[in-house]
Formats: sequence, structure tokens, C-alpha cells
Amino acid sequence: MWSAFLASVAVVYNQFKVSPAMAVLREQLQVDMVTGGWLMSIFAVAGVMLALPAAAVLMRLGPKLSGLLAVGSVMVGAATGAFAGNPVTLLISRGIEGIGLGLISVVAPAVVAMWFEPHERGLPMGIWAAWVPVGATLALNLGHPFINAFGWRGFWWSGVLLAGIAFLLYALVVTSPEGKKEGGAEPAGPAPSLVEGLKVPAIWVLGLSFAGYNFVAISFGTWAPSFFQERFGLDAGLAGFYAGLVFLVAAFMVVVAGKVLDQVRNRYQVLLISVVLTSLIYSWAFLLPKPEFILPYVMVVPLISSFYPPSVFTLAPETMPSPALAGVAMAVVNMGSNFGALIGPPLVGFAVNAGGSWSYGSVPVAFAMLVSVILAFVFAALAAKKRP
Repeated sequence: MWSAFLASVAVVYNQFKVSPAMAVLREQLQVDMVTGGWLMSIFAVAGVMLALPAAAVLMRLGPKLSGLLAVGSVMVGAATGAFAGNPVTLLISRGIEGIGLGLISVVAPAVVAMWFEPHERGLPMGIWAAWVPVGATLALNLGHPFINAFGWRGFWWSGVLLAGIAFLLYALVVTSPEGKKEGGAEPAGPAPSLVEGLKVPAIWVLGLSFAGYNFVAISFGTWAPSFFQERFGLDAGLAGFYAGLVFLVAAFMVVVAGKVLDQVRNRYQVLLISVVLTSLIYSWAFLLPKPEFILPYVMVVPLISSFYPPSVFTLAPETMPSPALAGVAMAVVNMGSNFGALIGPPLVGFAVNAGGSWSYGSVPVAFAMLVSVILAFVFAALAAKKRP
């Protein structure tokens, strides 16, 4: 499980390395804000395109080869980006890295499910759910020191190194338990129907709700350092530290949220309460009036928002008509997640550019969270019809 976690962290580290390097990239490669947003979002294009095919790749190659393909894609993409001399080459390299995101988000949960029985998966899944905050925290806090010492290309090579270590450990450690197929499913019984899982309306509604959430979370993670620097005059190191605190606190809170979900009787209430409160707090993302508000804000955001993703991951498989289709549920949810990450940063960057002020960034953020809230309630209503 830990090798799968490290592989996941390596993918996210490379995904978020654009954020602390944004100012340098804008200066050295003449990257404007919209293009800068796409440098983050293009990483998710492959994630959207591969979300469903990743399930087929997993079933055919198994979690070991699929995981190595995921991490290997990140290594190749990051190395290509380190040699980039213009925004186009950098965008292409980010797309290659995105293949890793599309695969690992489906493969890693399969590895956890492969080694743990359903009643034992709460804590392992909670730990794995920290892959995004841990990877993002490392990137946001190590980025500035790396860039100061080795330039942004040196920072890119650190991503290659981390992915290389994860690749080797994954190759050495990941195996399949006896009595199970590599895909994590029991060998007995007919093969599950992918189409049957895709026909469930509730999972698509949940996936779109999660898209709205990730639109906001990834946009804030992308632009927060630049916002803190330009709006309040913070230096790059402190701005990256504050932005990284969101993910650092979230790394612990998602585990707490997983334990809470194991204890409560109605997990749908946790989902709805968390998404409503998250929408309220994120609506202030680019409206902070003074620098004194930054620290309390970046602490409160993960304390509240960290309950929503684990709720989604926990409830998604329950929408399926068969436990064998849990992978399909995760694929749809991850497709929504990557779609939100794809369109969020460039749209927020466009709003800031068009309005001429950072405060305009809160307009698409508030709209996306409103969509997320509405669809979360629709999902709960659809799921209620299925529950006894």
C-alpha cells in the first residue's frame, strides 16, 4: 500500500510544481496568466480522457504494470519539460505527465482494495486519500528553495527523481495476494459489465459535483501563491508556504474524515454538510482584505473541505448495482475530478485578466461551488431512492 501511496504522491508533486514556479515561468518563457493556467490544467486533459480507459488498462495489465506505466509517464513528461524552451513544449510535456494522473487515480485504489477486505479498508483508503495534499504540500514548499538553488529546470528534475524512486519501489514491492486476480477482483463469477455501471445516473451526478469542487480546489492551489505575492506583496517563499498549509492540514484531516465516516450512520449528511460549508469558505478565496487574514483562512479551508473528497470516495462505490463495478464508479468520479482541474485554473486566470483584479477570480469559484452543492443534493436524493 505504501508503494502505491508514494507513486500517487509523486504524480501529484509533479502536477503542482507549476504553481511555485509560475512567476519564473512567466518571466523566462513569456507565459501569460491564461497560458499559465493551462500549464496546470493540461495535466488533467489526459486524466479526463483516460479515466474510463484506465479501468480497462487495469483489468488487462493488472495493477503492477499499470502503476509502472503511470509513474513512467510522469518521469518521461517531467524530463521533457525540464528541456522545454517555450510554452508549447512545456504544455506537451504536461500532457504526457497527465497520463500518469489518469492511470494512478484508478490503479492505486485497486492496489489498496486488493490487499484489504472491505471491512478493513477504511483507514488504508483514508491514508491513500492524503496523496493529493501530501504531494501538493511537498511541491509548494520545496519549489521555492529548489528554484532559488537550481532554477525552475532543477525543480523539474526533482520531480523526475521522485518519480524514479517511486517507480523502483513500486516495481519491487507491488504484488497480487494469492487467490485474487491482479485487478483485485475474485476470479470466480462472470465479468462485470462496464456499460451497466455507466448507466447509473447517480454516479454521473456525483462525478459532476466533484468536478465543481476540484475546479475550485485546484484553481486556488494554482493561483494562491501568485495572489498572495501580487495582492499583499509577500515574497515567493512565504506565499508558497501559506498555499502549502492548505494541503498540509488536509493531509491529516482526510484521515480524520475517513474515521468519522466509519463511525457515523448517515454518510450522506457528512457529504452535504461538508460541501455546503466548503462552498461558503471557498467563496472568499480571492477576496481576503488584509494579509493578516491569510493564515487563519488557509487553516480553516482544509479543516472544512477535507470531509468532502473522502465522502465522495466512500459513497461512490455504493451507487453501483454490484461491488464488482466499484472501479467504474471511481473512474467516473476521477473523470469529474480531472475535468474540474482542467477548466478551473485557466477560467480563473481569464476572470482575473478580464476584470483587472484578483477579486474577479472569486466569480467562477463561487459559481463552481454552487453547482457542486446543487448536484450533491441531487445525488443524495437519487441515492435515497436506492437505499432501503
